[in-house]
Amino acid sequence: MQDFLSAFLEEYPNVLYEAMRPSAPSAGYNFMDYWRRQQNAIWQEYQGFLGKGMIAGQAPNMSYQSFLGNYPWLQRYLGLAPEERGERASLFSPRLRWNI
Repeated sequence: MQDFLSAFLEEYPNVLYEAMRPSAPSAGYNFMDYWRRQQNAIWQEYQGFLGKGMIAGQAPNMSYQSFLGNYPWLQRYLGLAPEERGERASLFSPRLRWNI
């Protein structure tokens, strides 16, 4: 039964992507928004990973589930600029204005 379920999930990458949602409660809404926007990019990165392996003469043996399970979500998110993460410091600390 487990083999059937794994094969089903590999056949439907959208379902697998949703099922493998990372848990990062400290990052909150901005992280989850980032995660949702990355679905196509991550799928393409996975396909590129498999393609590079095949060019090197290796059989494509990593499943999408394994790829997602080992993906450095939080490191990638924290590596973005604050604006790319959806943080807007100006909402909380407005620009300094000089009244002369």
